[in-house]
Amino acid sequence: MSKNACMQTIVQIRKLSRFLDKYSKHLDKQYHVTLPQMLCLYEITSRSSMNLTELTKSVNLNNSALTGIVDRLESKGFVKRVKKDADRRTIYLEATEEGISYTAQLMRQMEDDCFFDKDKLSPADLQNILNTLDIIINSLDPDIKKIELE
Repeated sequence: MSKNACMQTIVQIRKLSRFLDKYSKHLDKQYHVTLPQMLCLYEITSRSSMNLTELTKSVNLNNSALTGIVDRLESKGFVKRVKKDADRRTIYLEATEEGISYTAQLMRQMEDDCFFDKDKLSPADLQNILNTLDIIINSLDPDIKKIELE
């Protein structure tokens, strides 16, 4: 491994993070939904029902951030909070018909409006990127992974 491999990796990941920040602003301007909102809406519509803890794990955001995101999605009419089961303290999130329809429309638009130029990448290249990202995530120092990012 080269002497600066750690720093080079951090710089490249930082660049990717900046692109994702810019893409989130683009989504908000173009489609009136931010990237975190889109991720949450996609996850909620992919399941019939899920609680906040499940969503937190699924999209890798903290509870306080998710509460605000869910509030905004609810005010847009895309999701609803539902109490069910014997334990009325647990709130489940469900997509509304409008949310399901909006998510389907958004996913179709994302085919042409992705944050990277898919025409420059073959399906094999895309799979290699996903595999490499998995390798990076799985190679993180276990002690670092335990750090709470709240």
